[in-house]
Amino acid sequence: MQQSDKRVLVIIPAFNEETAIVRTVTSIIDAPMSSDLEVLVVNDGSVDDTQQKCEAMVAENPRVHLVNLPFNSGIGAAVQTGFLYAQRHDFDFAVQYDGDGQHCVESLETLIHHAITNDLDLCIGSRYLKLDEDNFKSTYLRRVGIRFFATLIQALTGAKITDTTSGFRVYGKRAIAMFSKNYPDDYPEPEAVFRCVHSKMRVEEIPAKMRERDGGESSINNLKSAYYMLKVTMAILIERLRKREVLHQ
Repeated sequence: MQQSDKRVLVIIPAFNEETAIVRTVTSIIDAPMSSDLEVLVVNDGSVDDTQQKCEAMVAENPRVHLVNLPFNSGIGAAVQTGFLYAQRHDFDFAVQYDGDGQHCVESLETLIHHAITNDLDLCIGSRYLKLDEDNFKSTYLRRVGIRFFATLIQALTGAKITDTTSGFRVYGKRAIAMFSKNYPDDYPEPEAVFRCVHSKMRVEEIPAKMRERDGGESSINNLKSAYYMLKVTMAILIERLRKREVLHQ
C-alpha cells in the first residue's frame, strides 16, 4: 500500500459465509495495494464450513488470522473482538469489511488512504455520495432506515452522514480503544457513528463501491426492521444523555 508506516488490520466478521469468505479474503490479500495489510476473520459461531475454509487460508498465509467464537454472538461482539485484537497487537487502523462479498476491494485503498492522510478516527464508505447506477443501494426498507438515522444523527449533532448503516469503514486508534471496551451489541453501525461524533472524534465519509451480497444471510429481515429502528433510536437517545468520553491522542 505504501501509505505510511501505519499498521492496518482488516476485520471480517463472518457467520455462515462459506460461499463467499475465501473469495473475499483472497481478493484483499491479492490486491496490488494490500502488501501491508493483515486480515482477521472473526468466525461468529458458524455452523457451515466457514471455520474450515478460514483455517486453510491461515495455514497458507501468515497475514491471515482467525478467531473462532464458541457460539453465534452477533455482529457487535464479532466486531468488538476484532477491535480487541487490533488494540492488543498495536494496529494503527482497523477496517470493518463484510465477509459476504458486498464490499469492493477497489474502494479499500481509497478508504484507508483517506483515513490515514486526514488522521481520521472514523472514515465511512458511503453508497450514496456517488450515485453510480450499478452501485448496490440496499433494499427499500433499509434505505428508509438509513435516511431516518441520518436525520436523527444530524438533528442531535449537526453531522451529515449519508450512509449511517454502512459496514465498510476505517477506525483510527482512538476509536479502536473506545470500541474495544464497549461496542453496541445489535445493529451497531448507526450507534457507533453517533458515539464517534458525540465524542468529538474526526469523522468523514467518502464514496465507496458496494455490491449485492454473494452469499450468507443478512442479520436483518423485514420482521426485524421496526425493532431495529426502535432499539437503535433508543440507544442513540440514551447515549446522547451520557457524558462524553474523554479521549486521548
